[in-house]
This record gives sequence, structure tokens and C-alpha cells, in this order.
Amino acid sequence: MGRQPLGGKRSRQIGSLSTTSAKQESTLMVGFPSPPELKEGADQAELMGKAMATKTVLVIDDSIMIRKMVASILADHFQVLEAKDGPTGLEVAKKHHPDLILLDFVMPKMDGYDTLQAIRREDSLKNTPVIMMSGMKEQVTARIPEPFVDFDFIEKPFEAETLLAQIQKALQVTPAAAAEAGSETNTQLLLNKLTAIETLLIQGTENLIQREVVTRLANLNQRLDRQESHSANLEEQIRKLTSEVERHSQGLALIVKELRHIRKLLGGLDG
Repeated sequence: MGRQPLGGKRSRQIGSLSTTSAKQESTLMVGFPSPPELKEGADQAELMGKAMATKTVLVIDDSIMIRKMVASILADHFQVLEAKDGPTGLEVAKKHHPDLILLDFVMPKMDGYDTLQAIRREDSLKNTPVIMMSGMKEQVTARIPEPFVDFDFIEKPFEAETLLAQIQKALQVTPAAAAEAGSETNTQLLLNKLTAIETLLIQGTENLIQREVVTRLANLNQRLDRQESHSANLEEQIRKLTSEVERHSQGLALIVKELRHIRKLLGGLDG
């Protein structure tokens, strides 16, 4: 019986252990993405973020506070353009061709409805998504009956998440993945809450001012209508009095004429 080479059995044992170790390592790696897969997921998230960031949103509102507030909400997600009224917004839209337009309804010069009609007359803008904003929906429905067809509508005051969700829906873009639960610090959560409260306060203040202005204008118009009605009544009375005076003047003229005629006849008798 020949002797086995030294180290032969031990080599086989080491080889067996190496194979077992490799199998265990392979088993442990099952279910975990390899580095290329992780990179691919990160690339997709980055591309999604870039796709949202390259979208342009035009904000048309006569309130600078609302424009700046909306711009701050959208700054991390979209490129934002601003316009202070309808005519300016139309020119900005024609020049930059935004992907979406946020349009306030109650504005001077051109209200939201007239601005929307002007936008739709432009061939390059006729299919641009529009979200109408207003704190007084009754004014919108007074001119445009529901259901709204040519635009979406968001009522002020709105929260940042609501605005973002509606814009993403209109643009048909997928929002970035939400942060894992518990990943935000207490400070960040507090800042987010304060930002949300500030957003609502700004819009609430604007809404109250707008309603107060509308109410006062309505009262002023009513007073003007009453004054115009009163003036019309006065003018009618003056017209009637003038007519009466003219009629009496004609009567007096006839009396004077008759008196002169009588005096003339009496003079002839005396002669």
C-alpha cells in the first residue's frame, strides 16, 4: 500500500472548506443588490429629479407675496417664472413657453378668464396645462360654470403638498421617493411645519384682503347705483318743473298780450 503524498488530504479539506465558504458567502449575498444595481437605482432617481427640475412653471399673480411663496415651494422641483398681471404673463409665456401656468383669477387689467382666453389663442400655448388659483371660487364659477374643462382649479389657501401634487398630476411626472420614516430630524420637521403655517397665513391674509376689497367695492357700487337712481329722479323732477315753468310762462305771456290789447282798446275809447 503506497503512501499518500504529504498534504494531499489536508489540501482536499482546505479546498472543501473554501467551497463551503464560497457557498455561504453566495447565500448571504442573495436578495441584496449588487453595486451596479445600486448605481442604476441612484441614476434613475437622479434622472427623475433632473426631469422635474427642467420643467418650467409660470406663476401669474398680482400679489408679490403669493408669487414669492409659490416660488419658494416650487424652487427645489421646478424652474419658476413670475408675472405680476395678465398682459405681462402672456408675454412671458410667449417668450419662454413654460410647461405649466399657475394663473390667479382675480387680477387688475385682465382677470384670469381673459388671460386664459389670450393664452389659448396662441398656437404654441393652446395645449399648455393651466391651474387656476382663487380664494373666491364663486367668482370663477360666475364666469365659467363647472365642471372646468380647459384648466384645473386649486382653491386658496392651499398647502405646499397639495400644490405640488396637483402640478405633478398635470405634468404627468412622478414625484421623487419620499424620505424614509424617521429620517427627518425634529428640527427639520419643525421647519417644515412652520413653512406650512407661514404658507397658509400668507394666503389667508391675501384672501381676507381680497374679500374685503371686493366687499367694499360692491358696497361702493351699490351706493353709486343709489346715487345714480336718486340723480335720475332729481333730473326727472327738474324736467317736470321746467316743463311746468315753460307752460306757465306761455300762459303769462298770453295774459300780458291780452292786457296790452285791452289797454290799447281803452286808450282808443278815451281818445
